[in-house]
Amino acid sequence: MNENKSNDLQTIITQVIEEMKSEQGDKFDLNKINLAEMERRTGLSRAQLRRIKANKFTITSHALKGRKADTTIISGYTGVIDDLLRKSVVNSEVILDRIQEQGYTGSLTTVKRYISAHKDLVPPKRQAVAPQGNRGRRYSSDAGESYQMDWGFVNVDTGEGTSYKVACFAMICHHCGERYIEFFPNAKQENLFIGMIHAFKRIGVPTHVLTDNMKSVVLHRDSEGHPVWNHDYEVFMNTIGFETKLCRPRHPFTKGAVERLVRFVKENFLAGRVFGTITDLNYEA
Repeated sequence: MNENKSNDLQTIITQVIEEMKSEQGDKFDLNKINLAEMERRTGLSRAQLRRIKANKFTITSHALKGRKADTTIISGYTGVIDDLLRKSVVNSEVILDRIQEQGYTGSLTTVKRYISAHKDLVPPKRQAVAPQGNRGRRYSSDAGESYQMDWGFVNVDTGEGTSYKVACFAMICHHCGERYIEFFPNAKQENLFIGMIHAFKRIGVPTHVLTDNMKSVVLHRDSEGHPVWNHDYEVFMNTIGFETKLCRPRHPFTKGAVERLVRFVKENFLAGRVFGTITDLNYEA
């Protein structure tokens, strides 16, 4: 791009000189050329024209062209970015947020440029062995009609070279996208009830909840395909006053909204952060 500009400027200078030479004839002297007239015709400043004249009206590249600075505004944070890239975190806004916490004052564009130049650090994604075909039909729901619920299991870094595994309870309103997450040591039924009560307290009680066929919710299906509810869950459901709908087995995209919420927690909220205890984790969540 800079080379094209230099070529264009050389063309303009050469053309103006030829015009002035044609007008002045034998009186034309390149060493005594009228810089004021050239300034008027080219739009360049007198100082620029003096420098060009000193170089015999030949446009040359800058002496430092192509040279890169040894240190830039992002240099002190490349270790953090490289570590995130090795963990498959390629979201530029997530990376910007993490390094801003450590004092980075540069732009998002600089981060994107660095990520683009270091994609070799990102582990290759697992490839699907076969197309999954039609994933069903989109549907809509009214306000407060349908919530989606799921568990996600994640490893949390402590910052001391160790990690601990927690269960993330996630619930989202299918109509408006209002969401709730809470972390527990495990996905036992009592923690499921606590998470649901806290979610209902925040976003209200729905008409029905869409969830997986987890044992804390349903035991099995009868001969006609009707669910046989876990006794404690059935009492809990009837006491609060909502219904439960079950997804087809091995069909996670039926409740894609809550699946994406769990993925956001894994790839955005937890990526590159450390939490000493599950209490700290829930406080930040």
